[in-house]
Amino acid sequence: MNPLSVESAIKTAFAASAFPTTTIYTGTDYEEMTPESLNLIVSVPQLDHVVGDTYKAQATIRIVSPALMGSDAKASMVSALNSVRDALANTYLAANWPSTGAPTYGGVWVSGTKMSQDNNTWVAEVEAVIGVSV
Repeated sequence: MNPLSVESAIKTAFAASAFPTTTIYTGTDYEEMTPESLNLIVSVPQLDHVVGDTYKAQATIRIVSPALMGSDAKASMVSALNSVRDALANTYLAANWPSTGAPTYGGVWVSGTKMSQDNNTWVAEVEAVIGVSV
Protein backbone atom coordinates (compact mmCIF):
# COMPACT_ATOMS: atom_id res chain seq x y z
CA MET A 1 0.00 0.00 0.00
CA ASN A 2 1.19 3.47 -0.89
CA PRO A 3 0.88 6.44 1.54
CA LEU A 4 0.08 8.68 -1.45
CA SER A 5 -3.22 6.89 -2.01
CA VAL A 6 -4.21 7.56 1.62
CA GLU A 7 -3.18 11.24 1.32
CA SER A 8 -5.32 11.54 -1.80
CA ALA A 9 -8.32 9.91 -0.12
CA ILE A 10 -8.10 12.27 2.88
CA LYS A 11 -7.77 15.25 0.52
CA THR A 12 -10.87 14.12 -1.41
CA ALA A 13 -12.88 13.59 1.79
CA PHE A 14 -11.95 17.04 3.14
CA ALA A 15 -12.72 18.77 -0.16
CA ALA A 16 -16.16 17.11 -0.34
CA SER A 17 -17.80 19.63 1.99
CA ALA A 18 -15.60 20.69 4.92
CA PHE A 19 -13.17 22.72 2.78
CA PRO A 20 -14.76 23.14 -0.67
CA THR A 21 -13.12 26.53 -1.36
CA THR A 22 -9.73 25.91 0.28
CA THR A 23 -6.78 24.64 -1.71
CA ILE A 24 -5.70 21.35 -0.15
CA TYR A 25 -2.16 20.14 -0.72
CA THR A 26 -0.65 16.74 -0.02
CA GLY A 27 2.71 16.20 1.61
CA THR A 28 4.16 15.26 -1.77
CA ASP A 29 2.78 18.21 -3.78
CA TYR A 30 5.29 20.42 -5.53
CA GLU A 31 2.84 23.29 -5.98
CA GLU A 32 3.63 26.64 -4.43
CA MET A 33 1.26 27.56 -1.63
CA THR A 34 -0.54 30.87 -1.58
CA PRO A 35 1.17 32.84 1.22
CA GLU A 36 -1.69 35.29 1.84
CA SER A 37 -4.43 32.73 2.40
CA LEU A 38 -5.27 29.69 4.48
CA ASN A 39 -3.57 26.51 3.23
CA LEU A 40 -4.34 22.94 4.24
CA ILE A 41 -1.67 20.23 3.92
CA VAL A 42 -2.45 16.54 4.32
CA SER A 43 0.47 14.16 4.74
CA VAL A 44 0.91 10.52 5.63
CA PRO A 45 4.56 10.17 6.62
CA GLN A 46 4.12 6.65 7.98
CA LEU A 47 2.01 3.67 6.93
CA ASP A 48 2.30 0.54 9.08
CA HIS A 49 1.11 -2.94 8.12
CA VAL A 50 -1.09 -4.34 10.90
CA VAL A 51 -2.34 -7.71 9.69
CA GLY A 52 -3.64 -9.17 6.43
CA ASP A 53 -4.77 -6.30 4.22
CA THR A 54 -5.11 -3.79 7.09
CA TYR A 55 -2.82 -0.79 7.54
CA LYS A 56 -2.48 2.03 10.06
CA ALA A 57 -1.80 5.45 8.49
CA GLN A 58 -0.16 8.11 10.66
CA ALA A 59 -1.70 11.26 9.17
CA THR A 60 -0.88 14.91 9.81
CA ILE A 61 -3.28 17.64 8.76
CA ARG A 62 -1.52 20.99 8.86
CA ILE A 63 -3.22 24.37 8.56
CA VAL A 64 -1.00 27.30 7.64
CA SER A 65 -2.29 30.88 7.56
CA PRO A 66 -0.79 34.36 7.72
CA ALA A 67 -0.78 35.79 11.26
CA LEU A 68 -2.29 39.14 10.43
CA MET A 69 -2.93 41.83 13.00
CA GLY A 70 -6.24 41.70 14.81
CA SER A 71 -8.43 39.09 16.39
CA ASP A 72 -10.12 38.08 13.12
CA ALA A 73 -7.00 36.27 11.89
CA LYS A 74 -6.77 34.09 14.99
CA ALA A 75 -10.55 33.51 15.02
CA SER A 76 -10.35 32.39 11.38
CA MET A 77 -7.52 29.99 12.22
CA VAL A 78 -9.38 28.54 15.21
CA SER A 79 -12.47 28.11 13.01
CA ALA A 80 -10.40 26.22 10.40
CA LEU A 81 -8.90 24.03 13.14
CA ASN A 82 -12.39 23.19 14.44
CA SER A 83 -13.47 22.33 10.88
CA VAL A 84 -10.53 19.93 10.57
CA ARG A 85 -11.50 18.30 13.86
CA ASP A 86 -15.10 17.96 12.64
CA ALA A 87 -13.93 16.54 9.30
CA LEU A 88 -11.92 13.91 11.18
CA ALA A 89 -15.07 12.53 12.81
CA ASN A 90 -15.65 8.88 11.98
CA THR A 91 -19.07 9.53 10.42
CA TYR A 92 -17.78 12.39 8.26
CA LEU A 93 -14.77 10.50 6.89
CA ALA A 94 -16.84 7.37 6.27
CA ALA A 95 -19.47 9.38 4.35
CA ASN A 96 -16.96 11.35 2.24
CA TRP A 97 -14.18 8.79 1.72
CA PRO A 98 -13.80 8.03 -2.00
CA SER A 99 -15.45 4.75 -2.96
CA THR A 100 -13.23 3.97 -5.95
CA GLY A 101 -9.50 4.24 -6.53
CA ALA A 102 -8.67 4.51 -2.84
CA PRO A 103 -7.99 2.14 0.04
CA THR A 104 -11.05 1.17 2.08
CA TYR A 105 -11.68 3.39 5.11
CA GLY A 106 -11.65 1.60 8.47
CA GLY A 107 -11.77 4.23 11.22
CA VAL A 108 -9.96 7.22 12.72
CA TRP A 109 -8.48 8.23 16.06
CA VAL A 110 -7.27 11.81 16.62
CA SER A 111 -4.12 11.55 18.71
CA GLY A 112 -3.22 15.21 19.18
CA THR A 113 -3.59 18.86 18.22
CA LYS A 114 -1.22 21.79 18.51
CA MET A 115 -1.26 25.40 17.40
CA SER A 116 1.54 27.96 17.25
CA GLN A 117 2.56 31.24 15.68
CA ASP A 118 5.94 31.69 14.04
CA ASN A 119 7.38 34.11 11.46
CA ASN A 120 4.04 35.90 10.94
CA THR A 121 2.31 32.58 10.27
CA TRP A 122 -0.28 30.62 12.24
CA VAL A 123 0.37 26.88 12.16
CA ALA A 124 -1.98 24.23 13.51
CA GLU A 125 -1.44 20.50 13.28
CA VAL A 126 -3.82 17.65 13.93
CA GLU A 127 -2.31 14.17 14.24
CA ALA A 128 -4.58 11.22 13.48
CA VAL A 129 -4.32 7.48 13.01
CA ILE A 130 -6.50 6.22 10.16
CA GLY A 131 -7.21 2.55 9.56
CA VAL A 132 -7.31 1.50 5.90
CA SER A 133 -7.30 -1.71 3.94
CA VAL A 134 -6.78 -2.77 0.34
